[in-house]
Amino acid sequence: MPTVSSADSPRVDHRWSWPRFARNAALAAGLLALLAWFVVEGVVPNLVPKNFGVVREGAIYRSGELTPQAMRTVVEKYGIRTIIDFGAHDHDPAGERREQAATDSLGVERTVLLMQGDGTGDPNNYVEALRIMTDPEKQPVLVHCAAGAQRTGCAVALYRSIVQGWDDDKALEETRQYRHDPAKNPHLEEMYRTWRDEIARALKDGHTIGAAG
Repeated sequence: MPTVSSADSPRVDHRWSWPRFARNAALAAGLLALLAWFVVEGVVPNLVPKNFGVVREGAIYRSGELTPQAMRTVVEKYGIRTIIDFGAHDHDPAGERREQAATDSLGVERTVLLMQGDGTGDPNNYVEALRIMTDPEKQPVLVHCAAGAQRTGCAVALYRSIVQGWDDDKALEETRQYRHDPAKNPHLEEMYRTWRDEIARALKDGHTIGAAG
């Protein structure tokens, strides 16, 4: 059997060098970033409801867009009977189908009231949302949009003010706790202050806002 001399053996360079260290560090960082992305995008959304909050225990809850698994968790934990969606999937037909299928499978009533991402749009949609939110037969109600910050924030601020009697400034201040930044989106407050009284009257009288455009 032929022998292989040390001279014929491949040499492995074990010497430390900055280029080798940098290459290995970059590879490790890339793998960690990939793992972190998978956890944040693939695992966490199924375990932790996005931007979730309790508006009124046993009656009104809020969140951002939920995965089917996260929705099941919220529905089962809080006994949700009705979901108001302000357009979380308005540019995502596949997401719209998934959410509708998820709510159907859970036996939950779902109402879609399309509003703009900054919280603006037809104020009658907020009137309808408040009618649902204040209907004992529909409660507990989950209100959500994509981020759970702008459209949902405006709806909850209107509920706080019109239904619960909060001061306007206090109701709007709460939106900041759920990722609304008035410096980046001043339109939410404009929408609220422009239409708040009309929405309150329409809710009380049971009519729609004829001037809505």
